[in-house]
Amino acid sequence: MTRTALILAGHGSHISPDTAGLVWSYVDQLREWGVADEVTACFWKEMPSFHHVLDTVTAEDITIVPVFTARGYFATTAIPAEMDLDGEITRRDGRIIRYSKTLGDHPHLAKIVQKRVTDALENYHLDPKLVAVAVIGHGTPRNRHSRDVTCDQAEQLRDQNLVREVVDVYLDDEPFIPSIYQTTQSPNIIAVPNFLATGSHTTIDVPKALGIQLDVNPSNVNGRQVFYTSPIGTDDVVCDLILDLARETGQPFEIQPERDVWSGFPQRGRDELINAVQTEGILSFGQLQLSPTEIHPLESAENPIVLETPVSLRKFVREEPFRPLATASNLPTGWRVPISSPEILYPIVETIYPGTVADWAAYQKGEFQSESLSYVAQFQTGMFKDIDRLASSAVENLVGEICGNCVCHPMWLHGESPPNAIPCKSPCNFWLSRAKETH
Repeated sequence: MTRTALILAGHGSHISPDTAGLVWSYVDQLREWGVADEVTACFWKEMPSFHHVLDTVTAEDITIVPVFTARGYFATTAIPAEMDLDGEITRRDGRIIRYSKTLGDHPHLAKIVQKRVTDALENYHLDPKLVAVAVIGHGTPRNRHSRDVTCDQAEQLRDQNLVREVVDVYLDDEPFIPSIYQTTQSPNIIAVPNFLATGSHTTIDVPKALGIQLDVNPSNVNGRQVFYTSPIGTDDVVCDLILDLARETGQPFEIQPERDVWSGFPQRGRDELINAVQTEGILSFGQLQLSPTEIHPLESAENPIVLETPVSLRKFVREEPFRPLATASNLPTGWRVPISSPEILYPIVETIYPGTVADWAAYQKGEFQSESLSYVAQFQTGMFKDIDRLASSAVENLVGEICGNCVCHPMWLHGESPPNAIPCKSPCNFWLSRAKETH
């Protein structure tokens, strides 16, 4: 029987846990629904990356859903380039890889925008004749289509005549967000962020551009009342929309009876990890100690907190405080996860260090292949496309600064790895971003 995988591709963040965190919450729900043998996520700025996620799954039939609100640069250029996709269907190495429309293409999102408006009208007892709505998108000059969905949603609101005025404005394109104070006249403004997560854009960048305080709603700006709504991706129906888009590619993705919370994870390297733990008894993996009975940090603690679900584990090791690089050598301590069966060893490690077990297992079998900085630059289409022009001394300095504080060993530079180390295949986005900032 053909194995299936469903992969959600999101943006991620170096600033806020919520951007990728929302996508992981979708993954948790889809795993619980049992829609595919393997369900996971990948990101531009976090782990696992667009480029490496296909290496973590064993399925022969893979569907990728870009969890973006617009058909912009990432959905049309970055993801296809990083994953080497041919279009809607890619056939490679005995696999079929399906690439769906973006989440923003689903017609139901416009209903969520409408609901944000009607809820604000009702909750704040606003007269629609005295209200302007600003639908706020990201936008980018790099891709003119990035504004299409936001523009369409604003147009649909106009057609419905819910309020006096409707405009679409953008964080990174014209018309910019502050223009609403010149292009509208209504005393009340409902600002709807056409973003998925309560990440840095919706909690920092957009409020700053609006001139509002996030904890004051409504805010008074130039004598106008601004009512700021939650972003559109926080509705419970989003997983249903993701499945709709995935099914359009040709896979049925039927919801099965509820499964164990540790089911539905990627499988590449699972058997090798289980065998290693059963053979050695105790296995060190990054800053983890793995045994047949529990997983906990190498640094032991008295009365550690017991974590028993992916959600609680991910929250503890990723969000408090936020660790944008999952493999950074500052893993929080004071916790343990009991092992009820050998099969959950892999998903626990995958939750803490996404994508690493596949590379570790490949290295153990002598099948690991690293990718040099020059190779990575070849498939870059944006800000990192000339990253291989860095001087070798700058590369070495950044490796010491960043990779020196990571549990993965940079085989992409050194060519070999110490025994039992977690190999790093290529420079991660965290490394590339720092290189771009400093040089």
